[in-house]
Amino acid sequence: MRRRRRPLAAAVGALALIAAIVAPSSAAAAASAESGLWWFDRGRIQEAHDAGFDGTGIKVAVIDSQINPDVVGLRGANITLDDGSYCFDASGQPYPVVSADYVASSHGTRVASMIAGTGEAPAGGAPIKGVAPGAEVLYYSAGVVDGVEGEDGSDAECLRENGEPQGDDGRFALDRAISDAVADGADIISISSGSSTTVSQGLAEAYAAGVVVVAAMSNEDGITLWPAALNGVVAVQAFGEDGRIQNGTNGQPNLTDDVVVAAPGVGLLLPGTPGSWDAQEIGSGTSFATPIVSGFLAVVKQKYPEATGAQLIQSLLHNTGTKGEHEPEWNDSTGYGAASLTGMLAVDPTEYPDVNPLFDTEDPYAQPSLREVDEAKAALGLTDQTAAPTAQPGADEPSQGAPLAPWLIGGGIVLVLLVIGGIVLAIVLTRSSRRQATEQGGNHGG
Repeated sequence: MRRRRRPLAAAVGALALIAAIVAPSSAAAAASAESGLWWFDRGRIQEAHDAGFDGTGIKVAVIDSQINPDVVGLRGANITLDDGSYCFDASGQPYPVVSADYVASSHGTRVASMIAGTGEAPAGGAPIKGVAPGAEVLYYSAGVVDGVEGEDGSDAECLRENGEPQGDDGRFALDRAISDAVADGADIISISSGSSTTVSQGLAEAYAAGVVVVAAMSNEDGITLWPAALNGVVAVQAFGEDGRIQNGTNGQPNLTDDVVVAAPGVGLLLPGTPGSWDAQEIGSGTSFATPIVSGFLAVVKQKYPEATGAQLIQSLLHNTGTKGEHEPEWNDSTGYGAASLTGMLAVDPTEYPDVNPLFDTEDPYAQPSLREVDEAKAALGLTDQTAAPTAQPGADEPSQGAPLAPWLIGGGIVLVLLVIGGIVLAIVLTRSSRRQATEQGGNHGG
């Protein structure tokens, strides 16, 4: 398999959604809404649900901004809200996980809808049904966006309870949330955000416990974000109804060395607008492609409950597109191809090697490294799961990118259809370092 070179850069800030509301005719609105459901039909998701596979019995952790669970389409959804707080304001008050403020919670609400949406529609709208509405979504709010009227909506300061900055103890909110999701029994972790903050400990614990971590790529051509660019993570690209991957704000296709798979993420119907939670609009971004992939994996895990996290990733890469099972081939556009729910459901993933094909076991400076995963196994009492020997330090220089920001909402570009809007990401390249991904973990076993 092709070995990928991943230049590492970091995003250090984000500007909020800035939108102006347009009031289209009801007929035009309905037509636009229906067009934003192309991905559900194309993926033949309802067929899987009709066959009894909707993620029931599987836990998918979503780590994002605040959420509004009372929006139409999430009322009654199978969502468990983590009532702990990872972020406190300067006065020591915790930021709640639930918020009705659009700026603060629209991103997380929309991400959750891609997995857990009930299909209930607001008056005049279209039903947004999630990929895995039967799965239990464990929701963690590990990042906050300033939703105070008149503010620019930039990331609010995320402090610890004692007023110290996140990371002063070596761990950031996102890292802690990953660990908590593992402890709460998540099978899959979906992260539609990116930053330069280290999440190495959380990822190590996830891999030690066999949890799949899926994360959004940047929406900018060639820009690398953590955790999508980190060792063993399924990094997701977005494409549209025409099959083309999204363009960045520079107008160029979003090509990158980090991409693992692609999923629908351009021209999707989303709940809520700046004017009303009962309205809908069309939007785009890797943020929405990511939970779709996570939902696919949950549905497949339900059908094949004995499959490990590593085998689910193997199946994801071996069954992309519409050509059936095949040996994976990579490119910098769609990675190993478009994630296929029907393709994965057709093949028992337990026939694949129990090896995460995206995890580099040889680089001692990878984040996380094999040594860190082995240490996490020991700490979690999972040492009976024998791991390969830890690689010795080689010629590669260590990756020492200093944490620069605790949170960045990744993805989500609103298009001019039901509402005119846009998301502008202020992204700064900080540095590059080298990491490699291992070859696929063996051939399809018999």
